[in-house]
Amino acid sequence: MKVYNLSKSARDELIENLSKVSQGLTVKYRDLKIAESDDPNYSVIFDEHEKLYLGKRKDPPTCFPLLKDETWLPGRPTITVDTGAIKFVCNGANVMRPGIVKIEGDFQPQDIVVIKEQKYGKAIAVGLAMLPKKEMEIATKGPVVTNIHYVGDKFWEMLKEIHT
Repeated sequence: MKVYNLSKSARDELIENLSKVSQGLTVKYRDLKIAESDDPNYSVIFDEHEKLYLGKRKDPPTCFPLLKDETWLPGRPTITVDTGAIKFVCNGANVMRPGIVKIEGDFQPQDIVVIKEQKYGKAIAVGLAMLPKKEMEIATKGPVVTNIHYVGDKFWEMLKEIHT
């Protein structure tokens, strides 16, 4: 894995894109670094001082907060799943409606949501809502959140490597 400073132009582009989707969060990071995986599809953008940690995929091109992020992630809506859903979510499965016990915050399809486990309230995954909140609340079956980052995935392992 290679770690280096993000160029000024790449940093400015990232800040502009994040400002558009951050729902009111002002993004002003100056000390952004990028960690590139051996797999060119995965990289982590981070600012350790601001505790900003973002995952970046090339295919499809997306940028999203990682579970370690303390800047952008805490303001996201949350989906709490029962204990039976944890092992599936932590293996990359999408969140299915029957496994949800609580829905908090307002969101629309493709908004970033945090998936938490019921017993301790710990974040175990980050996903994209497939339905607006109101529809998700009345749904009784089927997938409702696309899992994009979870405990133990490639991004999780990269973060462990960054901090060793």
